[in-house]
Amino acid sequence: MAVSGEDPRAALVAALRADDLGGARALLERHAELRAQLNRSAPELAFGALTLMPVVERGNRAMIELLLEFGADINGRSEWWAGSFGVLDSCDPDLAPWLIERGATVDPHAAARLGMLDRLRALIDADPTRVHARGGDGQTPLHFAANVEVATFLLERGADIDARDVDHESTPAQWMLRDRQDVARFLVARGGHTDLLMAAALGDLDRVRGFLDRDPASIRTSVTPRWFPMRDPRAGGHIYIWTLGLNRNAHQVARDHGHADVLRLLLERSPEPLRLAFACETGDEGTVSALLAARPDLVAAFADDDRRRLVDAAVDENHAAVRRMLAIGWPVDARGRHGATALHLAAWHGDVVLVREILRHHPPLEAKDDDFGGTPLTWAAYASVDGWHPERGDYAGVVEVLLEAGAAAAEMREGFRASPAVRAVLERRRR
Repeated sequence: MAVSGEDPRAALVAALRADDLGGARALLERHAELRAQLNRSAPELAFGALTLMPVVERGNRAMIELLLEFGADINGRSEWWAGSFGVLDSCDPDLAPWLIERGATVDPHAAARLGMLDRLRALIDADPTRVHARGGDGQTPLHFAANVEVATFLLERGADIDARDVDHESTPAQWMLRDRQDVARFLVARGGHTDLLMAAALGDLDRVRGFLDRDPASIRTSVTPRWFPMRDPRAGGHIYIWTLGLNRNAHQVARDHGHADVLRLLLERSPEPLRLAFACETGDEGTVSALLAARPDLVAAFADDDRRRLVDAAVDENHAAVRRMLAIGWPVDARGRHGATALHLAAWHGDVVLVREILRHHPPLEAKDDDFGGTPLTWAAYASVDGWHPERGDYAGVVEVLLEAGAAAAEMREGFRASPAVRAVLERRRR
């Protein structure tokens, strides 16, 4: 139950996340305004979600029943600019029949996602234009297709095989690479758009060879804005960030998916800097030694794309790779996405061990990124509240280490974002 001075809305979200059924009931019984807000987007939840949605994703049936009892609309939809989501768009498929029994409406996107082919056929028969309807993130029903049978039906009814969603500007096949590769492979066989990373993920050796034959420079393709730019500045980045991984290149994708023949071809076609980076990332000390013995000046001759692999390794929190790269002279001031250094990213993760490793090589402590004007210390402060995983990182520890190394203390002006632990470190340093 909310204590004096606590925001009831935030307290309810906390109770829902903790599966605290009694606390959530007490809050809803006590605060009429909470009941009135159940079908509005909650500022404490991401992507304009309604209060019911994260509970559905957690699969807590008792909590779902509680929210429905107090007026939550099982057919409410998120308030997301690119396209709204409903409960059937993200629930565990095993939960879907239970939600449908309680009134959840099956639309074409849900039917495609849940493999409900007969329901999908009836919906499209009633309104053929629904095959192009935009749902969550602006996806079409084909983006949601659970299996080859659903995808086949949608293509027969005129679905655009290369339709791009709104938020990630990505095709159905690109969305499917993590958990529906059989459907992605089917779409590629039917003429869907592909690229080097998709071919590597699917283990399509002939297509990989074809890409490299036509454009040898494509060997550097990676999940970055350079290779997958967004037209709309509001877009959340290419879906490969989630299906393949931020900054992943074809070598890493082939390795991640167990395609040794594809990886072998990629390495054969790779320039020396790419081979050296991959060897550092994978712990291939023999290749590292051989490449440097043949070309002692190799690191000094790096282009920007090669230099940034250090930052990418820091993004991945690949401690061993960062250590190897720095040990052989990789430039510690290399810049990656947003013009951030490896130290920025280690601080962003709240990774004290990685920060200490990088500090051994005397990085620029006051380097500012290109897009936000932040130093590694201010990145740590911001991430302690609004980062990828503020609950996991040791942000206070990172700030302490950076200050000990000589970094300037951030000024806690109005609007400065930092956790209480980080603020305590900064306050202590000012005394």
